[in-house]
Amino acid sequence: MAGKRSLLAILVSAALITGVIGHVPNAAAGKKKRVERTEEASYIGSSGFRGTVEGTCDAPPIACVRLPIEAGDKFVSVEVVDSAGQPVWASVYIHGYSDGHDVHEHVCGASDKPFKLSPGLTDLVVTMTQTTGGATSPCVGPSTAGTVTATFSNLP
Repeated sequence: MAGKRSLLAILVSAALITGVIGHVPNAAAGKKKRVERTEEASYIGSSGFRGTVEGTCDAPPIACVRLPIEAGDKFVSVEVVDSAGQPVWASVYIHGYSDGHDVHEHVCGASDKPFKLSPGLTDLVVTMTQTTGGATSPCVGPSTAGTVTATFSNLP
């Protein structure tokens, strides 16, 4: 009988140990995985020059694009490819857009890093404007026609 008790004790102990080990939290399981998606839209022309005739985004694709922001989108990287073959300036409204005078970021051809989106936005507005504010790369001139590609993600 003592042999059966020893065997039973070993089996119960093994089951408990296996159960405990099987429930040890995996360090990688707590880490979020980067999820991204891409939106693309075409534009025609330029919205003007900063401080003089800067335009609004009332009639996309004329000088701007509007791209939908979905649940889970927290960051965005932007690339502008102009048919002239040169990088062009663009204003990226990551805090919201009302009339073109809202706080925004600037890119020359593409963003250097992902921008954090303000919570609650439903669309991302990108205007094609001749401006230098904030962009670190040199830019040749105003936009002609092209495509804006936005890569949205949950992590930077």
